[in-house]
Amino acid sequence: MADSNSPNSSADDLKKHVMDVFKDATKHCEDESLKRIFGTIGRSYDSLNDFSIELFNSMADTGIIDRAREMFKPVSDLGILSPVAVFTIVILMYAGSRKANSALKVYQHMIATDVNPACYTYVQLICVLATDFSNVKFLRYAKKYFLEMLDKGMKPNPTPFWNIMKAIAYREPVEKAKEFLEQIKAKGFMPPDSGFHYKEAYLAEGMQTLKMYANLVHNETIDKDVRKYFYVLRACPGHAEKLGSIMYSALINDGNVDEATEFFNEVEETGIEPMVLIHTAVIEAYLSFGKAKGALEAYLAMLAAGVAPNSYTYTVLIKGLSADPNFYGDAKKYLLEMMDKGKRPNAATFTAVIEGFAKQEDKAAEEEGKEFVQVMMDKGFVPNAKAMMDVLKGRPTPVIRSAVSIVLSALKQ
Repeated sequence: MADSNSPNSSADDLKKHVMDVFKDATKHCEDESLKRIFGTIGRSYDSLNDFSIELFNSMADTGIIDRAREMFKPVSDLGILSPVAVFTIVILMYAGSRKANSALKVYQHMIATDVNPACYTYVQLICVLATDFSNVKFLRYAKKYFLEMLDKGMKPNPTPFWNIMKAIAYREPVEKAKEFLEQIKAKGFMPPDSGFHYKEAYLAEGMQTLKMYANLVHNETIDKDVRKYFYVLRACPGHAEKLGSIMYSALINDGNVDEATEFFNEVEETGIEPMVLIHTAVIEAYLSFGKAKGALEAYLAMLAAGVAPNSYTYTVLIKGLSADPNFYGDAKKYLLEMMDKGKRPNAATFTAVIEGFAKQEDKAAEEEGKEFVQVMMDKGFVPNAKAMMDVLKGRPTPVIRSAVSIVLSALKQ
């Protein structure tokens, strides 16, 4: 095998060495899909180089041009790929397929062959180790390699840090998070003090938030569609801020200024997503998949955790349950519960329940609806018939007529 560092090595020798490294790094792949990908990438040096160029351009487009240059620095003036680039590509492919153990083995083989990792190598490895909760050793390795990066003077972006913090939240007590923070600060890494999850004064609360999200993604007892939803959601930058903005705006638009102010102040003070936001997002997720039973269970779990629903939570829950005839009784129950807690339903929420009576197209149901409206009025709520009709636009005429009859009859009494 040619010495890839020798200035006398020919281009062909260097290319052969690169291909030998690639084949050696991928020979133990057991995943059939990845085998095909590795086979395509590794058809020839030119195909591997073409893939490397695409990766370089992708890294440059995402603002990490310095890392791209470091990793793809050629071994000579002939412009041949370096072994570290080859190993990193393989680790990247395993990381993209969430194969933490395979990525770890490739990294260990890389070290055994005296190839030094680049910053991007570490980042890819740490991220896949920290996000794979199948083996506790992965978290130990992720922390070890993060500290190793810092010892080498590398400056990672916040992503591997947050992934490790999420894994610690899921697996370990908050003391371990404090210990890790002290270690990285001693090595000159200052965690980003922005966005949700991190303000040291509220570290315990922030770790609890991270733990809940990790549980939503990795706990196999949770509905698979919901887990997938939160996995994708967490991969989207600013997802938490967007959810928070939706809840805050909805509270303001419905006139719940006090609740909106309380929500805003909690975010501003702690820098942590309020638990009511996360629990409500779980309820919404179940409902988006048409799983009212799961949404109701999520709501009950919210109460069991000591988290009080706000008006927006009730709006989401009641409208969702009203849409499923099997849970219509629960929708009525929680509408009254909402009012008993001093909260007032908006037009869409109130109408969803009244529409449930009207859809039955039954005289007895209509009479029951009138009695229900009267109970609401006894609690101080006066339904707005015009607002209800605006919500009902586009519904079948018999449903609209029945709903209007229910409300107007109660108002005339």
